Amino acid sequence: MNLRRISALIVKEFRQLIRDPLSIGLGILLPAVLLLICGYGMSTDIRNIKMVLVIPETSEEANQIAARFRSNGFFHSVVVHSTAEAERMLHRHEVDMCLFLPHDFSKKCRERNAEVFLAVNASNPSPALLKKGYVQTVLAEMAPRIFSDLPAGSANGIFSSDGLIIHSRQWFNEENRSAFSIVPGIIVIILTIIGALLTSMVMAREYELGNLESMFVTPMRSSEILLAKMTVNFGLGMVGLGISIFIGCFLFGVPMRGNPLILVGGSSLYLIVSLSIGLLISSLTKNQFLAVSCTIITTFLPSYLLSGFLFEIKSMPGFLQVLTRFIPARYYVDFLQTSFLVGDVWPNIIKNLSVLAAFASFFFVLAKIKNPKRL
Repeated sequence: MNLRRISALIVKEFRQLIRDPLSIGLGILLPAVLLLICGYGMSTDIRNIKMVLVIPETSEEANQIAARFRSNGFFHSVVVHSTAEAERMLHRHEVDMCLFLPHDFSKKCRERNAEVFLAVNASNPSPALLKKGYVQTVLAEMAPRIFSDLPAGSANGIFSSDGLIIHSRQWFNEENRSAFSIVPGIIVIILTIIGALLTSMVMAREYELGNLESMFVTPMRSSEILLAKMTVNFGLGMVGLGISIFIGCFLFGVPMRGNPLILVGGSSLYLIVSLSIGLLISSLTKNQFLAVSCTIITTFLPSYLLSGFLFEIKSMPGFLQVLTRFIPARYYVDFLQTSFLVGDVWPNIIKNLSVLAAFASFFFVLAKIKNPKRL
């Protein structure tokens, strides 16, 4: 071996690396990005719990409970006086739980027989159990203040007939089955893989093989080439969606409480978003390896970690919560969980599908711009 030749080759490889910013990004930026996202995003801590308290009649005891939840760092609570309004907020996923106080709450407290009802959104069962435990802890701490004749430290009376009694119910997933939250999340991952990953590979392979050169000399427009590429994988994605829905509903017992046509329509919209992202990435990289790497980093990992599928978005740091607003999978996860477990909540459907439609238009236009009919 000749050290001079090896040194010359090392200098050559180093200069080639400097001219390849994507390789530098994969080697230097990727570890930092993954550590930041996983370190902050993959957290099972429960924070920023959105809660609504239904207080039909204002009383000193009810005000004490409301003040205690407002001062607690884990809750963001609002007070309403209508049960229907609280239920509407829970159905729209505007809050995570509702605490209903009775009309005669003050009188019941004097009789030491106060009952409250707690409804928890259990679309994701594990965080729901933790949130319910937090509420019970806060109410247990309040019991000695509400019932002044109780000795200090007897907060356990909250679960007895002698003090404050909590009746709780887990809405949308009463059996506390994890499949109810996992199946919608897996559907998101499947459509992301079929839409973004496969499409980016197919288009990048066309660039590598030189097939686009033959296409560019024909009367075909670039938008027509993109639509043709999207159509095949769109059909493949819809087949995958049908299989996923069949397995989820008939094998795992996931309910279908919304309109199936609306579910399919919203899924088609998300699939178009994924297809457009795949076309955009492949047109930027023009290399299968780079296309796959970039697609995993920009679509698969965010869809898995930052969409709300596994980890609560409200428990993430503020900058990651802002980042999730630019991740299409976040809106599709919310749409799927509502369609499967809650039903046709139109404000939720319109909001999520409008954002997905904007993403689809934006990424398709970018893909067309980055795929002009020239080499």
